[in-house]
Amino acid sequence: MSQTKHSLINFIVHGAGQIVNLLAPFIVMPYIIKVCGVENWGKIGVATSLFIVLCLLIEFGSNLIGVKEVSAYRSATNYLKKYIGTLYEYRMFSTIILLGICIFTFLILNVEAVFYFGLLSLVAQLFNPIWFFQGLEDFKTINKIIIISKVLYVVLVFILVRKTEDYVYVVGILGFANTLVYAYYYSKIPKVFSTSQKRLLSFVKKNQAIVISNFAITFYSNAPVFIISIFLGDFYTGIYKISDMIITVFRSYLGVFFNVSYPRYCYLLQEKWSEGIRYIRKITGFNILFLGFVTTLLFLLYIVGIDYFNIETSLKEGLSLSKYLCFLPIIIALNIPYYQTLLYFHKTKTLVNFSLFGAMAMFVLGTLLTWKFHLEGTIVSIYIVEMFITLAMFTKGKPLLNAK
Repeated sequence: MSQTKHSLINFIVHGAGQIVNLLAPFIVMPYIIKVCGVENWGKIGVATSLFIVLCLLIEFGSNLIGVKEVSAYRSATNYLKKYIGTLYEYRMFSTIILLGICIFTFLILNVEAVFYFGLLSLVAQLFNPIWFFQGLEDFKTINKIIIISKVLYVVLVFILVRKTEDYVYVVGILGFANTLVYAYYYSKIPKVFSTSQKRLLSFVKKNQAIVISNFAITFYSNAPVFIISIFLGDFYTGIYKISDMIITVFRSYLGVFFNVSYPRYCYLLQEKWSEGIRYIRKITGFNILFLGFVTTLLFLLYIVGIDYFNIETSLKEGLSLSKYLCFLPIIIALNIPYYQTLLYFHKTKTLVNFSLFGAMAMFVLGTLLTWKFHLEGTIVSIYIVEMFITLAMFTKGKPLLNAK
């Protein structure tokens, strides 16, 4: 079986689970907005974005470095057990510390209950086993984890969210559903725990650069939500979160693409360089063509068809805004092969510099343009930052491929 065909099969298998992952927010969003209002949907968006950022401190690069370790050393059982044990020891300590800091901060700031219930997201991330099965390219198990957790989430939302003030439970419901499913599959992962402080400190030092990079990338991806919340209020945050659903869909799709291609790309580069290059070019070319077709079709559908649907004004406004975000996924997709190449060559310092600059640029541009031009300014700032990141990745990544 060719490498491209192998990845295509994995993509289809993994993509089947992601369809459920993508459908879940689209199923609950109209219901939550109808019951709780678009302002409270905005508050849910702010809490969700906050915990997405904080969860990275618990994940600590396992979705990249951990996947690479499992992929490259899947036959070295003893080494992997120790690595996995060390990773989860770190996760346990960091979760306890983060929970303490969050609770203390929430009490000082007197935040709403949605943030307290959202703490379950941190507990879920402690157990999250998806990175391990990704490294093994066991996408069937990943699908089971995703499907069971998201179905449980949707069912619980419809059961528990019955009146306006019930919006405070939504983020916590997702965290609860994920915790139950993640913990079950976590128990199936082979691991050896060690109380060695030296091993734990070495693990932190080895992964800290990529964690800073991931943290910065996630921050500039979620910064618009915080900026809009501060300058425009909860209603416009809710409108933006509706429009942002299109990006969420495509980011999930690109996540599938990354998850499938990254371990195979690393493996092929290590075994036969030319095969790795050929593989990433083919699969990236297919990805860009597919995204170009889908985004163009969506853009045309938004223009022609949005007024034909009998939906709430706030939903229509958010969906109408989405058409301006349609082509962003193509820009993001163009940087994936070069991002993976920089990871393979351990160019974590370069990635940190790019992502930190991107985070600062998003903070400055997003603040200025949102203040001056409202939601349209936010969208322009997102495009500017993503284009910079893609160009920077290309400039540094392509010479590495050509130099071998």
